[in-house]
Amino acid sequence: MQAPRAVRCALWSIAMLAGLAVTTACAGPAADRPYDAHADARAAIAATLADNPERKPVLLTFGANWCSDSRSLERHYQSPELAALLAREFLTVRVDIGMHHRNQDLVAEYGNPTDKGIPSVVLLDADGKPLYVDHGSLSSAETMSAPAVHAFFERLARDKRVD
Repeated sequence: MQAPRAVRCALWSIAMLAGLAVTTACAGPAADRPYDAHADARAAIAATLADNPERKPVLLTFGANWCSDSRSLERHYQSPELAALLAREFLTVRVDIGMHHRNQDLVAEYGNPTDKGIPSVVLLDADGKPLYVDHGSLSSAETMSAPAVHAFFERLARDKRVD
């Protein structure tokens, strides 16, 4: 005898949710989902600026979890060499833009860094004033070599801009 349709649908739903939970749990390190859709990015930026006794520049990275280039840049960020450079030179904040519908107030406020693709970065001074707004230089991070990405951030740390 076959179970009623409602029971079959409920069991199918439970199986799908269990599969989603396993997939999410096995998704891997933070590099696979570096952008928090539930984070208050404005508050994170304010907190980072407020808790900055060394007065380091603040690096904002605008991106999204669906974007392979955003995830690739995060994997670059986690490489030992680049992680050391970033930690030494900057405080960092990730800003999730979702499907170009989240944090658009911040995108506009910081000079539309996502106009030529994501990921993109904005460098703020310790008071929150923009020093540099990138427009797509990292939007092909998936195909950029580790030395090229490292050189970008070395120039940004040294010159507070990348030309």
